[in-house]
Parts: sequence; structure tokens; C-alpha cells
Amino acid sequence: MATAAALPADAIVQAETYYLPPTPRRGQPAQDWSQVPGAELVFKWVEYRMGWRVPVPTEWVPDDPGLYARIDDGRWIAECTCGAAWMVSVLDPRFACAQCRRDWVPLIVPEDIPAAEAEALALVRRFWFHPDDPRNPVQPEPEPETPVDPASEEPQP
Repeated sequence: MATAAALPADAIVQAETYYLPPTPRRGQPAQDWSQVPGAELVFKWVEYRMGWRVPVPTEWVPDDPGLYARIDDGRWIAECTCGAAWMVSVLDPRFACAQCRRDWVPLIVPEDIPAAEAEALALVRRFWFHPDDPRNPVQPEPEPETPVDPASEEPQP
């Protein structure tokens, strides 16, 4: 059984590599979570780790624009509007909150996931934000408008 500690140093952790079944008790068979979709693993994990019995959502929040996935210190996470942050699966791009019991919303992931991970791995603290994420602390500077020279607008003979 793989554990998050067994990941290579150049790996970005996501739901499938963090939310793992518990170690079986002596004489008991191991739990098999391999058929659980990545976005739903958090609900199995909070049940056994925290004792929360939170049902997996079956509905979607209507007209929700979604939440942005980001890399936070080497982990793919998304932050719910309630303030809770959970590790997410970029391979199963949907998000639901086990804390406030929010239904599913789309998870906005980068088009080029390996490039985003490579960018984060090049940094010491391994942080990466989607360029369109309003929580991105590094917002692009607007391009300055070039002044129009009135003389250049006059018709040439």
C-alpha cells in the first residue's frame, strides 16, 4: 500500500495519493478504495479519520461557476466558500465540501497540469495558482495604454 510519505520528492500530492484507506487491523482484510472516484475519497477519509458521517453529495449547485484548484505547499487543494480547504483530484474535476456539506461544484484545473506541477516544483515552497483565480496573490499588471500621438492621426497627403 502506497502512502503519501512514499511519494517521490518531485511529486505533487492530490486526493488519490493522500486520502488512503486505514491500515487494516491484525487479521482483518484491507479496505479497497481503488474504485472510489478521486473527488469522493475525502468523504471516506473524514469518516474513518475524523468520525464524521458525511454522505457523498448527489446534487450539483446550480449555476455555480466553480472553484479553482491550486498547488499549496506541494498539494493540490481547493478552498470552499466556508473556508475549509481539501485536497482535490485534478483527474476528477469536481469539488464538494465535507465540512459545510456543500454539493458538487466544478473544479477549475489548468489545461496543462504537468506544466503547472513543474512550475510549482521549481519553487522552494511549491505554490501555484491558476492565472484566473481571484485569490491568486500575484495578479498580472494591466498593460499600460500607449498615448496616441495626435499628429499621427492626421491624414497624410
